[in-house]
Amino acid sequence: MSISLTIEPVVLFSYPSAKDFTNILKTLSEIVDEVLLKVSEKGVNVKALDPSRVAMISVTLPAESFQDFKVEKELSIGLAVGNLAKILKQLKKGDKITMCANEENVEILVEGTSVRRYKFRNIEVVEEEIPELSPQYDVEASVLSSPFRTALSELASITNTIGFTASQDALTLLDFDTKRSTYKLTTASGNVISLNVKKENVLTPYDSEYLARIEDILRLSNILDVKFGSEAPLYLAAEFSGGKAEYYLAAKI
Repeated sequence: MSISLTIEPVVLFSYPSAKDFTNILKTLSEIVDEVLLKVSEKGVNVKALDPSRVAMISVTLPAESFQDFKVEKELSIGLAVGNLAKILKQLKKGDKITMCANEENVEILVEGTSVRRYKFRNIEVVEEEIPELSPQYDVEASVLSSPFRTALSELASITNTIGFTASQDALTLLDFDTKRSTYKLTTASGNVISLNVKKENVLTPYDSEYLARIEDILRLSNILDVKFGSEAPLYLAAEFSGGKAEYYLAAKI
């Protein structure tokens, strides 16, 4: 890169959209205060489990999803992601973000009409052991992101609990507490691309606040995978620019 750095990097990677990368950081900050980015020759990976152990998010960005990607050796980058998301605001379309780090420091450059530079300590973040999940789902669907996000947003503004249910031709989100507000995404309308209902009459409640927290990262994908069941967490997956975000949310008791 043409811009000089103030640290000797062990890893360096440039993401083509600073705004999208910040949306990823913002979503992570809604779940935890600090994250550990694991950087290897394969790419960048992060997993975060919220303190109440209700929600977990995993983000994978393979090396090919970056414009520049250089790794001298594997490195873990500890970030106070909440503060970082606040700093990286008002980014414009076309801005590029570059992150470089060594064992002591992290340097971030945002390149657009001007260049912004930020420098942080590579903080020590205790890595919590997160179990691998392999739930058995009753419903599996692929849906268009925009109508799904609209349903989530509007329901989250009026209810504390959002119910998920499905029939053979529709995925339905509803106000679980009153049943008065219902959003139905159907295969006939094209909002549901595929739908596999293995068990009928499943209605599972999830906390609307935890669902509202991931709206920013869901915006990065046009199509979402949605899975749930009577004895399984909600699973939402979004693929974007070669990367993937997976979100697990336990049913509300």
